[in-house]
Amino acid sequence: MGSWLPVRRGTLSMRSFWPRSTLGRTLLLLAVLLLGTQGAVYVLFHQYVLNPAAERFAEFLWQTDHALIAAGADHSAIGTLQWRSPQVMPGTPANNYFLRQSARYLARIAPGAALRVGPADAHTTWMWIRGDYHQPWLGLRVSPMEFGGRGFMFIRLGIIALCTLLGAWIIVRQINRPLARLAAEAPRIGRGDMPESLAPIGGPLEVRHLEQAITSMAKDLHRLHEERTLLLTGISHELRTPLSRLLLTLHLQDPDLLAGKAAMLVDVSEMDETIDKFLTLVRSGDEEKVIRVEVTDWVMEMAETGRERYGLEVQVEHAAEATALPPLRCRPLALERVFRNLFDNARRYGGGRLDVQIIRHPDSTEIRLRDHGPGVPERDIEAMNSGTLPRQSGHGSGIGLRICRRIMALHGGTLRFANARTGGLIAKLAFPDHGTVAPGLATSSF
Repeated sequence: MGSWLPVRRGTLSMRSFWPRSTLGRTLLLLAVLLLGTQGAVYVLFHQYVLNPAAERFAEFLWQTDHALIAAGADHSAIGTLQWRSPQVMPGTPANNYFLRQSARYLARIAPGAALRVGPADAHTTWMWIRGDYHQPWLGLRVSPMEFGGRGFMFIRLGIIALCTLLGAWIIVRQINRPLARLAAEAPRIGRGDMPESLAPIGGPLEVRHLEQAITSMAKDLHRLHEERTLLLTGISHELRTPLSRLLLTLHLQDPDLLAGKAAMLVDVSEMDETIDKFLTLVRSGDEEKVIRVEVTDWVMEMAETGRERYGLEVQVEHAAEATALPPLRCRPLALERVFRNLFDNARRYGGGRLDVQIIRHPDSTEIRLRDHGPGVPERDIEAMNSGTLPRQSGHGSGIGLRICRRIMALHGGTLRFANARTGGLIAKLAFPDHGTVAPGLATSSF
């Protein structure tokens, strides 16, 4: 226990030192990187720029001194070139990095070679060179050599740091503002509110992708909430009428009870069908295995089902390019449920006749089913295509339409309705060529 506490305190102190906000962490990391890069630049600049230049400068001074001596230059103590005795030590050792390195390289060239600087005035500086111990000092009058002192270096670092941190603050602010807005909208999304009123967040591409993902998630949550409400409300609403009839029948006398037995069986069958529809809406064939089928064979099989089980007069129009249709990847039982719902509607409201047509588009295959009933009011077509058709008197609760749309979305396809020009309702089932059968429900499609 005694050894654990100090380590724990040290960990806490490190955590307290580490900033909690994105801006603080970014600024700290940039400051560390800035200092590290500036240190590396300082070392590399001296190693590969100043040091080679100092070496070349030392060689130039040494060669200049020897050339003047060999040429018999006037060893005067006055003028732009001045000479001093080898025993005299003019000036002082160099006090900046470049000249110190030049003096060091000069000493390597020959024993006794040296470089000294001074005195200096407002306009010039004297530089003194000696080729070896026995040669006189050569003085050159040069302009002051300013390489920028430590003050300049700190000013430069300060300016770079200020610009870097300002840029970091702008960048992080561009990220934090949309994230803060998303965080402010999160409670609404958690309550199931739709995010249509959410203004565009903006920000970097990744934040926009996050916004789109959260918006899609919010819509899915809202849809699940609506479907749960529909499931509970629909079951209670659909079952209330047959249950009331059963309860009324059970209160009759025995002879009347026996006479109402057939009606009771119809009510029970209706309740069983209603429950099955709601369970189908929840499942929608998600767990069924995916297979490949030929479109023409599948349509012919479904047409035969419509004739045998629903008593429909089904006519199938063969497209000229039917033999070139790509195979369809589907969940057969789930997709058959779509056709069964459409067959049932055609039997009830479509006049008992159904025309089936296969149409090939450049990137999709479409199956059209047209009945010969009165059609649907135009005001309801858009609601049917969006899956929001309210309950109609004598037309059920619209669960079948939701089941069909969900199954088509599961196959990457769409289901749309339109009134035929000569009467009747057309159901259009479109299957994209490159569409995939989702492993789960593709709720974003409806």
